[in-house]
Amino acid sequence: MRVLFVSSPGLGHIFPTVPLAHALTASGHEVLYAQGGDVGSVAAAGVNVVDVTPGLDYATVFRPEEIDFSVDGGDEFVSALFAKVSGVTVDRVLEVARSWSPDLIVHSPLQGAGPLAAGALGVPAVSVVTGPADSAPRIDGLLRDHMKEHYLRHGVAPEPAPGIRLNSMPRSLLELLPEQVRGADDVPVRYVPYNGNGELPGWLLEPPRRPRIAVTLGSIAGLWGGLAVLAPLVAAAADTDAEFVVTLGGGDPSLLGELPPNVTTVDWLPLAPLLAVCGGLIHHGGSGTTAVAMALGVPQCVMPLSPDQKDNERAVVERGIAVGAAAETVGTAEFRALLEDDGMRRAAAEVRDETAAMPSPAALVGRLEALVSS
Repeated sequence: MRVLFVSSPGLGHIFPTVPLAHALTASGHEVLYAQGGDVGSVAAAGVNVVDVTPGLDYATVFRPEEIDFSVDGGDEFVSALFAKVSGVTVDRVLEVARSWSPDLIVHSPLQGAGPLAAGALGVPAVSVVTGPADSAPRIDGLLRDHMKEHYLRHGVAPEPAPGIRLNSMPRSLLELLPEQVRGADDVPVRYVPYNGNGELPGWLLEPPRRPRIAVTLGSIAGLWGGLAVLAPLVAAAADTDAEFVVTLGGGDPSLLGELPPNVTTVDWLPLAPLLAVCGGLIHHGGSGTTAVAMALGVPQCVMPLSPDQKDNERAVVERGIAVGAAAETVGTAEFRALLEDDGMRRAAAEVRDETAAMPSPAALVGRLEALVSS
């Protein structure tokens, strides 16, 4: 069968879909991404891709100065924002879909062009859910409401496309979420960390000489000048007997201030191999980043920068695998919790083992084949 993948432009949205694409390819199926944003990273993953927004600078669409980050309501926040981001891809995604004639469309939960294209072609749609921030079934309806003009313009009824949702959240985390956020019919799938490929520095393969903590704002915030929020954390790190590795994500390292001797910066590293040699992770609460840490059993400190990331923070803190804090206040107390809280480390190991026991993407290929043939 032919499977078209359509993801939101950020790497945190693209990467969680790649293991399923690999599983389908290994089973003999054809995979194509109709993708905006960093299409080079998709091609580097070993799958074919068509750029649906060539030449577009997503900073002109995804503008932080136009976003109300104080909104208390993740679903409303993400649906309005990502309807706008999805809208710029709709026309070209539909062109690719009609030309390539897929049997199935797989999409990230916040890429509204995927379900629209599935509805236009009359094929099933499969959503790949990564974390609490994009798990609420109502987001699908909110996205359609915001994108109704696109549906009507292309002669597609703004109704749910038939299909399923694959959900990689472990059950113990799902059970902590409000009932309206859980998808009763979701199909569980193991989260398999994929964060790109690259040459790893030699030090990453050596045992750390002292405890090591990774710090990241993901692949987007650093490009917005968001690294400045880490300056207090970097200064506080000087008083802690640990190594800190800060990933820049393309951001300006001068925004961090003067680096203490125990703080190292790297522009880009695949997160999974970095966390394999770290005792803790401090991050912004992105769904992909959170899921990698859960899959590897690494305790977390989450400092959300937007309303949807607060949803992720609440869930992992309640599960006991993370501490939450405001970015400007992260310091010695949070560092010690990551490295010394045995209860949090045990809980993180439980979630890691729970994740490992979930069906792999390869195990679900047959389910997708049956969905197409039904």
